[in-house]
Amino acid sequence: MNLRRAILAAALAFALPAMASDGNGRVVFTSWNLRNYRLQPLVAEGGQPAIPAKPASSIEAVVQTLVSISPDILGLCEVGSPRDLKHLQRSLQRAGLSLPHSTLVEGEDQHRRIALLSRFPLRQISHETLGTFRTGDVPHRVQRGFLDCVADVRPHFQLRILGAHLKSRRIVPDFDQAEVRRAESHLLRKRMEKILGEYADSPLLAFGDFNDTKNSPVIRGLLGRRGTRDAMNLVPLSDKLGDQWTYHWAEADEYSRIDFVMVSNSLRPHIDTRASRVHRSPDWRIASDHRPLVVTLNIPPNP
Repeated sequence: MNLRRAILAAALAFALPAMASDGNGRVVFTSWNLRNYRLQPLVAEGGQPAIPAKPASSIEAVVQTLVSISPDILGLCEVGSPRDLKHLQRSLQRAGLSLPHSTLVEGEDQHRRIALLSRFPLRQISHETLGTFRTGDVPHRVQRGFLDCVADVRPHFQLRILGAHLKSRRIVPDFDQAEVRRAESHLLRKRMEKILGEYADSPLLAFGDFNDTKNSPVIRGLLGRRGTRDAMNLVPLSDKLGDQWTYHWAEADEYSRIDFVMVSNSLRPHIDTRASRVHRSPDWRIASDHRPLVVTLNIPPNP
């Protein structure tokens, strides 16, 4: 018996680096649009910067905010290049937040990518980068693709993660952004249905900047029909003052909720709503025009 206990203890000790530091089994997931995390500006024709480099003060605010949240898994939108993601990863490491595992979606948009940093090993990486659709007679591709991977949160618990950054709401002449956004969301919904159709109890989490509000056809379509096996559920989130907005559109001086985290039916009971929130900090505006979403999962270390 003592030998069996020693073997078990050694096995658990080996598995500990892949587990969250919280002995109660809490796993913190954070989703955040960083607003152009780029070390170098994107220069357009004519020499004018199309996308400026992120200021050092903004990068510092991002790092300090994330260190204060201390996520175990971090889903990101608007990361520039692989080099930029590595820069963020190393900056967090120096500040005391180790997220050694990473993946980046190489979609058609090479300037604003979706990415994931994780304390846990990542596998089954199958990002969607070739999704196509039509609006009228015009063919399109999902510009930023969809992130798709599995995080080995526990030896007995694998979390499937989808990430998206749908088409923006900015006005473009002779181009229906809303129609493109709905078409992108239909492709993402099909991916959800495929995952949950194969295994309805799959712990599935979807995050991102969906560029639409809770009552829009985009969000309602992604959630599916309530009560069905492949339905998704919005995680209700607000900050400490009760505000639920996640994005400030400066041109219209408009505050809205366009960033969401959705979970499958099987993952919903694991959500710790009291420890989940829209993160509120004094320097949020320096870091980004979006605010981070924090979702805490209760995943016991043992089955």
